[in-house]
Amino acid sequence: MDRSEMKKTVSEFQKQQRKRKIATCFVLSGWFATMYITDNLFGYHPIGGIDGALALFFFICSFAVASVSSKRKRSFLGITAIAGLLFISSFPLFFTELGIPVTILLLRQVMTLLFCALVGPYFIKPKGFAFFLVLLYNALCFYYPILRVRELDETMAYVIVTYSFTLLFSYFFLDILRMNLGHVSSLISAKKDAENMALRDDLTGVYNRRYCDNLLRVLIENETEKALLFIDLDDYQNVCQAHGHLVGDAYLKRSAEAVLESVRSGDIVSRFGGNQFVVVLDSSDLSLAETVARRIRKAVGEVIPEFKAVSVGVTKIIPGITQQAVLVNADTALYRSKNSPFGNISVVDPDNPRIEPDLVAVIPQGVSRR
Repeated sequence: MDRSEMKKTVSEFQKQQRKRKIATCFVLSGWFATMYITDNLFGYHPIGGIDGALALFFFICSFAVASVSSKRKRSFLGITAIAGLLFISSFPLFFTELGIPVTILLLRQVMTLLFCALVGPYFIKPKGFAFFLVLLYNALCFYYPILRVRELDETMAYVIVTYSFTLLFSYFFLDILRMNLGHVSSLISAKKDAENMALRDDLTGVYNRRYCDNLLRVLIENETEKALLFIDLDDYQNVCQAHGHLVGDAYLKRSAEAVLESVRSGDIVSRFGGNQFVVVLDSSDLSLAETVARRIRKAVGEVIPEFKAVSVGVTKIIPGITQQAVLVNADTALYRSKNSPFGNISVVDPDNPRIEPDLVAVIPQGVSRR
């Protein structure tokens, strides 16, 4: 799975999550609207007003969820949802003021518990004790009027038993959900590590040839214009002959780091093979590409100062070009730079195929251009 496919998958998952949250808000709004009508039919006006306000609140929340995009807004919405659950869990604490029979109030608390168990995981990750504290608060509010009234009849006993088993169900449900999420997170992490290893070069840590080929294919298929740098560490063999292959490997690794330090965060660096690297810039400007190429040559040249020969070929991906043509242009530019007397940067512009490729001289100190 390449980066574009991964972004598409994440985007689809986020859309599904948003739809579920919207549906949940509508269900809660419908529940409290129904309770509002019922409360008014039986004359429970104080709590009826609260139910009407909550129905309106969750109805508005459904539209808020639909329009949420930034992380800060999502966090605020999550805090608001949890505050709402804690608020409706608190109703039994005010059973005398609400003017509603305790039995009916406790039956409502059973539904509130189900809301906490089913709605809460959308806003609180069921890890540790954070969510279980919400359940504990709900339970304390449920048993509070029972301890105050101290009257137990048949209906009250059934309500208590029903709530207690619902509470146990909620606890085990969330515990299983927590374990499953832990396993899923581990699997996702392992999958991500495996994909990362498959797309990364073991020695240098930059992207490998496979990723580079896939990236070029995607850019060409989408007709995206990008500048491309083909880099060759000309002195790599000399480093190996002078210091051995272990130092040669360290030279490759440090050179890759120097290339990464010379480009922007949106630019892609990959090891094309051996001592060659490819940089795909987040720009199609060849003048900018030449500037970046000079910066890379300078940075890599400082890794081992006595071995600083670096050649760079510059070209561009344009709409309608093939992947093979891009690589041929890059290789041609690199070949021309190698045959330059000063180890220059050569540019092959596919927009001007009839024009002789430019040779951008990088003149050493003390040498003047004539």
